[in-house]
Amino acid sequence: MGEKGTKISGIAIALLIVGIIVGAAIGYFVAPKGVPVSEYEAVKKQVEELKAQLEAAKAPQEITIEAWTVGPDEPSVYRFENLKIAADKLNKMLEDLGSNIRVKITGFFWTQSWADYKKRFLLAMKAGKGPCIYLTGHEDVPTHAEAGYIIPLDDYIKKYWDTVYYDIFPVLWESVKYKGKTWAIPQDTEARPIYFRKDVLRKLGWSEAEIEALPEKVRKGEFTLDDLLRVAKEAKDKGLVKWGLVHRASKGWDYIQFYLAFGGRLWDSESGKMVFTKSAWKKWAEFFGKAVEMGVVNPNQLGGDWKSLFHEPFTKGEALFASGGTWHKAEWIQKYGLTEESFWENVGFMLHPAGEPGKKPVTLSHPLVYMVTSQCKYPEVAFLIITLATDPHINSLHSVNSAHLAILRSQITDTKYQEDKFLAEVAYMLDYTTFIPMHPKWGEYNDAIFRALSAIETGAATPEQAYEQLLADVQALGDVVIFED
Repeated sequence: MGEKGTKISGIAIALLIVGIIVGAAIGYFVAPKGVPVSEYEAVKKQVEELKAQLEAAKAPQEITIEAWTVGPDEPSVYRFENLKIAADKLNKMLEDLGSNIRVKITGFFWTQSWADYKKRFLLAMKAGKGPCIYLTGHEDVPTHAEAGYIIPLDDYIKKYWDTVYYDIFPVLWESVKYKGKTWAIPQDTEARPIYFRKDVLRKLGWSEAEIEALPEKVRKGEFTLDDLLRVAKEAKDKGLVKWGLVHRASKGWDYIQFYLAFGGRLWDSESGKMVFTKSAWKKWAEFFGKAVEMGVVNPNQLGGDWKSLFHEPFTKGEALFASGGTWHKAEWIQKYGLTEESFWENVGFMLHPAGEPGKKPVTLSHPLVYMVTSQCKYPEVAFLIITLATDPHINSLHSVNSAHLAILRSQITDTKYQEDKFLAEVAYMLDYTTFIPMHPKWGEYNDAIFRALSAIETGAATPEQAYEQLLADVQALGDVVIFED
């Protein structure tokens, strides 16, 4: 088939599926009670015309949509499986219509490192062999948009707004907008709590009432990061734990919450620039320096081995506090020996405490998003697969299996979602959340943060030295950063 024929068939397929979805909304082309006959007949006529157009275009009978998705946590496998479920749903509609066209999902779910996953995507796009659908963190929107790797989705979103997109929490749309356009569809979100071992606190003499009251004390600002270090040191000094606090074992953004807890800002939405709050970064460096000096934090915490440095110390009760994510609860139960019963008996969760009295507790969210690439032959078909996967029930399968939070308001009332006590209890944390900057140079800023923390924890630099180097590194980025006291 020539290039012209391919383009026509792509349009025809997209239009046909539009008709199918509209038709499905009123009952698979059988006018239900209450639907005006004129409206039903108009939809039916449109679909029949589009089907004829499709047949005339000699479109292929099997449309392949390649999708790349990532965990890397294994419980998040529904990020890929839900796309296959959506394709099955679409194929059933096509079958009911009497069409021979079918949509096939190929691709993979990645459980290795983020760095390798992103590198693979860049190499594929440069070679002209990229996927149709690409799932990644929302922070990649600016770089991929600037490189021309992804397409804006505003027209599609407008077309299908009343199908599902009206139902997405408004704050999540802010995580996928760049230069006035919307470049991706939110797939999930999460919060990053501080987990704590109830059994260790009991051994420290805490009553059950005191333990259960801790998350609320944190929420009210009555338990700060200094209090966290004090309790962590007490548990360490009494030999109850090996480490008072564990945090992520590789480069990322979880430890940035401690900067936010001291009143730091990352992003200025009005100017579109990143922000460096000097006083907060100084206190951040001093906090981790104190944590190392007190023996609360493992000096080799940033060694990259999540199992031995993060998961096992906490799940075995060898660490009192863990700065983690909501998804870790599912991971600990599926891979590290915790049961639902032992989790609720021995593990609690709370916001990251305020850095000092008068500041606010915080968390940080990292929405993962579906993008449609510029190399996709049938972009609207890919978008429709994403649309069908963005369903309250289908997405709740992912939320419950992986302990990620709802992206749809109606998902909160979905039966599957409501079965999960944990998701219900952490939902309030989204009132205290923020996102990492939507800026092409955020990666360089974050690299500087990682180098500073590594230097502090390993003893390669004092907190003051690490701060000064961090400041210099970020200043080198130029006027894309606002520096404030």
